[in-house]
Amino acid sequence: MRSVELAGTELRIDGVPRVLLCASLFPFRVPREQWRDRIAAVARLGYHALDVYVPWNFHETEPDIWDFSGQRDIEHFLELARAAGLLVLARPGPYICSEWDGGGLPAWLPLTDGLRLRQNEPRYLAEVERWFRRIMPILARHQHTRGGPVMLVQVENELDFFDCDDPGGYVEVLARSARTHGIEVPLVACAGQGDIVRAGGTATDVAAAVNLYPDDDSSDVERHAAHYEEALRKQDLPLLVTETNRLHRTLKRLLVCGARLLGPYLQASGWNGEYGTAVNNWGDVLGFMTHDYDFGGVLDPAGAERPDAVEARRLAALVDALGPRLAAAVPVGEYGPAYALDLHGGGQLLSLTNLADADISAEVDESLTVTVPAASCLLLVRDLPLPGAGVRLTATAELTGLAERPGEAVATFATRGHTEIQLTVSGDWSAQTEGDVRADTLRVTGSNGSVLITTAVGALRLVFEPAQTPPPARPTTAYAVTSAHVSGPVGAWRTVTERTAAQPLERLGVYCGAGRYRTAADLRGVTGLVLRSAADVIDVQVASTSLGWVASGGGDLWLPLPDPAQDADLIITARIWGHSNFDDGRLPALRLGSLRGIAGVLAVTDITRLSEGWLVGPDADPSSAPPPRGGLGGWMTACFPQTIRYRRVVDRPGPAALRVKEGQARLDVALNGTVLGTITPLTPVLWLDDLRQGDELTVDVHRAWGEPTGDVELLRGRLIEGWDVAAQGTAELLTARRGADLVAAELPVAVPAGQARWLHLGDLGPASDANVTVRFRGAGLLATALAGGRNLGRVWIGPPPPGATLRGGRGDLLVIPAPWLRDGLDLYLESTTTGMGQLDEIIIDGPIDAPSG
Repeated sequence: MRSVELAGTELRIDGVPRVLLCASLFPFRVPREQWRDRIAAVARLGYHALDVYVPWNFHETEPDIWDFSGQRDIEHFLELARAAGLLVLARPGPYICSEWDGGGLPAWLPLTDGLRLRQNEPRYLAEVERWFRRIMPILARHQHTRGGPVMLVQVENELDFFDCDDPGGYVEVLARSARTHGIEVPLVACAGQGDIVRAGGTATDVAAAVNLYPDDDSSDVERHAAHYEEALRKQDLPLLVTETNRLHRTLKRLLVCGARLLGPYLQASGWNGEYGTAVNNWGDVLGFMTHDYDFGGVLDPAGAERPDAVEARRLAALVDALGPRLAAAVPVGEYGPAYALDLHGGGQLLSLTNLADADISAEVDESLTVTVPAASCLLLVRDLPLPGAGVRLTATAELTGLAERPGEAVATFATRGHTEIQLTVSGDWSAQTEGDVRADTLRVTGSNGSVLITTAVGALRLVFEPAQTPPPARPTTAYAVTSAHVSGPVGAWRTVTERTAAQPLERLGVYCGAGRYRTAADLRGVTGLVLRSAADVIDVQVASTSLGWVASGGGDLWLPLPDPAQDADLIITARIWGHSNFDDGRLPALRLGSLRGIAGVLAVTDITRLSEGWLVGPDADPSSAPPPRGGLGGWMTACFPQTIRYRRVVDRPGPAALRVKEGQARLDVALNGTVLGTITPLTPVLWLDDLRQGDELTVDVHRAWGEPTGDVELLRGRLIEGWDVAAQGTAELLTARRGADLVAAELPVAVPAGQARWLHLGDLGPASDANVTVRFRGAGLLATALAGGRNLGRVWIGPPPPGATLRGGRGDLLVIPAPWLRDGLDLYLESTTTGMGQLDEIIIDGPIDAPSG
């Protein structure tokens, strides 16, 4: 009977201890037509398993509308994995992160009153149960215990990054649900930053796993991994590294610390089609995920191998060669200049790491040294017993094959020039050599060939094979497109509602794409607009004048008007780049579950400087003991960090907002004792609602080390209401394209501010590969690409809008399966500037890793 066990510190498949290399490959980021080839590419690397996320919001496309067909047919993907002989770590969420829209959580969940994402809370758990009822039976049908590939199922993902009130109880509920729906294989919960307990480690029936992302050039990698191996060993669990870096030098270093599963994240790259991109990818404050999803894995987004594939095969071969010896090994820790594992049955596996940019010499044992190439790690066997041949051996080359039968053994090594193997043999022996291999005094040397060692017990053949080197980059032909078919000005909108208050798009049933708010506005005396809770990409047009695009992280946004009109058609377009894939309090739209669009518009007619005239102190009664009076942030104290309260009474009623210019401190703002929000350098504007005469405004100024408070302005005016709201998504774009009139044109093509054009490429030339790459040169455009009736994703031509950076890939290309291009490629080009956006050149084909320029 098939089984998967976490047996003490071992991972056992069908009773046999295993070490597994697990490559992340996500069916939602690879075209269904290429699933088989991409899975086969992972298998050719020698990897044993796939790490597969299943995003909830990819399968529940709208509330209670489910889709598991075509590109979403996860069952078919699992069947292909089984056919390729690969196991699967299935990760169905409910939250996946993965730099995917909302981390996989549907955008409408936060609309339910009282629902708290990722908490042990009944409203949210009821929603998760709806998802688990759909996905868990599919995974259950394809478990290894039932003949399928699924060996582990992860419930939740990196929960220790999130402020969950009851992580153990929450994960416990998820685990019980998974079991109820038929999951028999072990359940795991991974710690994203190493906090095993906060990741759900107290839940019964759930094994803790860790995601380790050390610096590849750190000398501390082994100690880092050893800390978790020891902690999990105390819990009688194996070290499962569900995610880690992609460099095989680092994977080797983790292996020698006792890892039983190694999952380099995004070893197989892909791309975010449709509207699968997210905001808040690691690093920058407002990072926009790119269409291409690529962290430099061994397989690029087009499925081609990168040079590190050679190291992948070598590491996989060593893991397979040592088999259960390695899978049941015990970490020793530091062993002279190396780290060591005591292999099951005797002998050791040593790791010798050289982080320098020059080769070094290191000892394998007292009488044997090896040259460790620059920026590399060697895994070498020491005193390895081969009982059937009556031999023990120590090598200066990496083992890549080992076959043993009674009385004989064959060991294969990947040599890098001159290699030595030291033998220990009891009794007489003889040697027969081939190639340049020599055997003398129980030491075998050479680089290419073999030797047959015959002893009184049996025979050992040692095979020396020169280590593979990365192949040269394949020759490619890239050509520039000089002409295309272009339309005149176009629109692609569907009416959602009319004469409504400004509100987030999700509340109107718009979960992706773009929303357009339109009204006839009275702009007499208006100097600017405050947009409440604006996200992600905002474009304002007054009459026919575009103010240009800006990225906004969900805070209140101030936009000055250069030339206000008496009455004007006011259009505010909010494009959803993606919901936050992480939970980050620096900007409102970076919170998990935050909404997009706008929640109000204030037309500002009066700007009053408000830096002076504040009362200092929390509760003093001015009539009995007048408090100090002065400028906001002007009170001095020698204590840091400091918090000082300032108060003032509102002298004029009406809708208003606060704006701080050039401030660096944190300001907590309250009105009549009710907290309204916080002003920071990242959120310098705060909506105040409708002020009344005599309201008290309170500001707590927090300064860690004397940061400037900045100049404070009170922005007053009138609310703009009565919006007609329209939506734009894939369906609207496809309809608009079918109705567009196209004419032949030469590149460059210009798109005026505030307008859009269709550009059609009908002949992209012969496609020699399964994918075609398309690059652009130009500025001031956003291109949404359509081919074969599909939305391929969006590419910024030129930099993204002010306020955002691009993360997660190159961001300058499309990767398109050639069969999708039978009817050509359509680009919906939108101008993102106050001037002309321009497409100068389109480059077809060429390698993914070609330099930009």
